[in-house]
Amino acid sequence: MSTKATAAGVCSDAYQIGTTSYAYRGTEKIASVKQFYSPKCDENYGYVWVWKQFLDKKIKFDVQVGVWNYDRSLLQGERREYDSLAQEFWGNGADSADDCTSGDGKLTITNEQGSYSARTSKRC
Repeated sequence: MSTKATAAGVCSDAYQIGTTSYAYRGTEKIASVKQFYSPKCDENYGYVWVWKQFLDKKIKFDVQVGVWNYDRSLLQGERREYDSLAQEFWGNGADSADDCTSGDGKLTITNEQGSYSARTSKRC
């Protein structure tokens, strides 16, 4: 997956910042979480990529993606999708370029306790 990938609402010059983190369901890696930054739009974006091995199981899930802002102690640019079988999710633009942030993603599966989440490295 190219770090130049974009989606509706994501500025075309967005590139990955910080580490890639992974959400696990037990020992199974089910999703990658990243944070992107656009110099042109001066915004950060959370990003979640669900792994094919998990998608192949046809288990519907809810996803939450955004940018965790440490300076404000809140999730910005949050986007949620419900009952999904999709692979790629972008958060909305977060006005957090001057703050300390991480990409933040969470998958929740109906009838399973808790959720499966990951947060990238803190970027200031």
